[in-house]
Formats: sequence, structure tokens, C-alpha cells
Amino acid sequence: MTSAPRQVTDINGVRYSLLRQLGRGGQGAVYEVDGGRLAAKVVFDSSPSRRERLRNQLTQVKRLSLADLEIARPLEMLREPVLGYVMELLTGMQPLKALGAVPKDAASPAAWYLAGGGLRRRLQLLARSADVLAALHGKGLVYSDPSPHNIFVSESPDATEVRFIDADNIHYASVAGVPAVFTPGYGAPELVRCASGVNSLTDAHAFSVLAFQTLSLAHPLIGDAVSDGPPDREEEALDGRLPWIDHPTDDTNRASYGIPRPSVLSRKLVDLAEGAFGAGLREATKRPGVSEWAECLHGAADATLSCPSCKGTYYFTEKLCPWCDEPRPAFATAAFNLWDPSLGPGGELLQKPAGERRRVVVAAVLGLTDGETVSVTQRLAHGRDGAASARPVIELQLTGSRLSLRSVDGARYRLSSPSGGRDAEVADRVKEIRLEPGAASWRLHLGSPDSLHRVVNFELRPGGAR
Repeated sequence: MTSAPRQVTDINGVRYSLLRQLGRGGQGAVYEVDGGRLAAKVVFDSSPSRRERLRNQLTQVKRLSLADLEIARPLEMLREPVLGYVMELLTGMQPLKALGAVPKDAASPAAWYLAGGGLRRRLQLLARSADVLAALHGKGLVYSDPSPHNIFVSESPDATEVRFIDADNIHYASVAGVPAVFTPGYGAPELVRCASGVNSLTDAHAFSVLAFQTLSLAHPLIGDAVSDGPPDREEEALDGRLPWIDHPTDDTNRASYGIPRPSVLSRKLVDLAEGAFGAGLREATKRPGVSEWAECLHGAADATLSCPSCKGTYYFTEKLCPWCDEPRPAFATAAFNLWDPSLGPGGELLQKPAGERRRVVVAAVLGLTDGETVSVTQRLAHGRDGAASARPVIELQLTGSRLSLRSVDGARYRLSSPSGGRDAEVADRVKEIRLEPGAASWRLHLGSPDSLHRVVNFELRPGGAR
């Protein structure tokens, strides 16, 4: 079957009317179901063996502990002659692919990029996707086929919901010789060569490709030498026989398309891409895992500012907005450090050697632009991961040189002066402090003063100049 009927029935006799097609891959297509927060996957191969494999796989997946992950849970198999199943899916979602390829009718790639939520939203969506994969790997499972076709994201440019569909892809790691399903262009080289089964590092390769592509609008392995070359050149690139498009010394496969990398990739993300598509292309064990991608993507999203002119987002290391050339406005940073009271008065900020000097350990840095409300989440405040990591703890808002703080989780948090001689409190009513350029400000403590916790140091920074 290569097309879906207008109506399908599950094995319990419940009928579902199919609406628009949400996504399509090599094995089948996903359709919105009329009248509910559901979707139906229709598989094209309706052979008895495929039906039996799918039934067994869904039975296994339904037994797994996946309720805490952002994966569309399969509900029921569809009744013959249709092969497929019904799954949970939030309304108003679209494949991640919609943010990684500029439509042919787009008047301006930059305007299209910003209309989809810009850089910060893409970083946040990718970070949440990496969180799901990392959590899945932590359970000893692999997704086996991460691609922009089966990761769904909110259609609204203001929302960052993520759902993995195709739960029938979830497996335990397999060995070489077992047929592996992967989306062309995203399969790890060892899968393309049939030299490996699926595992966490083949998932990591696929995620590395889709992350790089979603941010830069360029496939990391498909440069001009591939797109302008014979058909077998693409096979060479995808199984790792050609250099990647940003190879530091080999320019034989450079790409003339895509967004300049400094505008969309932080230094740490560049390092991850070099690891994934450099040494990691041929040696899977040298490939960065998805947990590394998650950490760096979250950190990159934190380090962005919103341009007051075009509303685009960019890294606060830039002096000009890369989307409209507007000078960077004055902004503040919130640096999350580790506070260890066992080190004694005056030395509580945890430090580590850096050459001949010691430097403070920074867990994260959050950027704040004038007038923008930013949330300190459980991830930033307490290092949490998983579903709880996105829960807000404190709201921050910068107005000129004044910073407003408000607790939103019901807890109370201590503010201390730089000297430690004065204390204040952040609760559910707004507390305002003044930041002085280049001077130490109040410290926000996110834990008990008697135990190791994170403390936030705020700094007012100058704007850029042409």
C-alpha cells in the first residue's frame, strides 16, 4: 500500500478519519486523526511477516518504561487490510524537517529562518530532542532511526514541544548482520556499509547530521563535489569516504550553500561537529554522544540574545546582529557557578587550575536582553535533566541596569552582597537589584548555604559597536 485510506479501524473496532499527512518516510506515512490528539501511522509494506514483526515490536514497546519521555506512545494496531497503528500526538505539530530546508518559494532564507523561531528556538528544540535520545540510551535502548521526518516539533514559532514518533523504531542495540532501518542521508557510515547493527553511536551520528543541518541548512556530508558529481559520489560521502564540508584542512567537498557557521554554531558545537564528522566518521568510538550534544545545545541556547530590531536571536559573543547588522545592545549575563561551603569563607566558589591561574567553575551562562523575561529552569538551577529540567524556578527581567527577580516555584532563595555582609530574599513578589557595569553584584544562591549548590553571579555588559 502506498497511499492511505480516508478511514482506518483499529483492532478493537474503533474508526478513525484521517486528515492531512503529517510526515512521510521510507516505511510509511503519518496522518492526523480527526477529532482528537491522535495520529495514525500507515505502513506501506503489508506483508504477513512485516505485520507480525510490527505487532511484536509494538507489544514490546508498550511494555517499556517510556512514559517520562517525549515519545508518541503507540495505542492500538490497525485492522487489516491496513498495516499500522494509532499513537498519541499533540495537535499543531510538524516534522523537524520543516525547519531544516528552505522552501523554494521563500523570498529570503534569512527571513524564513527567523520566521521559524530563529536560532534560539532551533537550539532549544534540538537540545530537547537530544535529551530524549540520551534518556532512551540511559535505559539501554536505541531509537535506531533519528531523522527530521520522525521528530515532530511545535508548529508555533513560540513553542518548543518535541515528540518522537515511530515508536516501532525503538530497539535494544543489535549486531552486524541484522537488517537495520535508517533514513538515507542519516545512517551512520557503518550502517551504510552493513558493518554494524544499530546502537547509541549510530543514533549519535544521525542526530549529529540533523542538528548540523537544522542549524546551518546544509548537510554536513553533501558538499558541492557531491551535489554536482555523479550519483555514486553521494554513496562515497555517506559511507565516510569523503571529507565533510567543513573539514579544517581538506576543501575538496566544501559547500557553497547554507548559513555561515559562526552565525549558528557556538565554538563548542563546532568542536562537536568536527568530532562527529572528522575522526568520528570512520571510528564510531570517537564520535560525540547525544548527551554531549544535549549539554552543548542547551548551553548555546542560553548564550543567545534577542535583537531589538529584527527580533532574531544570536550569540552574545557577536558585536552585530548577523541577521540585520544592528549593533548588539547592552545586556546582562547570569553565570551559574558551583558554591562549596567546605572551602571556607571567601573561597566558596569552586575553582579549577587553568594553566598557571585558577578559574571559577562555570556550569552555565544565561544571556538577558533589556525587556525580555527569561526563566531559570531546574536544569540551570539544580543541574536536573529529563522532563523536570524545563520547569521554571525563577523569572528574571532586565530593565536598563535594573534586574527583577521572582520565584515561581514557591521556594525562597537567598541573595547575598559581594562582601557577604548583607542578605536579601527572592520570593513570589518581585525583588529588584541594580547592576553596575564591570562591578560585582548580588549573588543568588540556589540551595542551602550549608551544602554544595549553584550560585548565580550577574554582570552588566556593554553593547557592540559598528
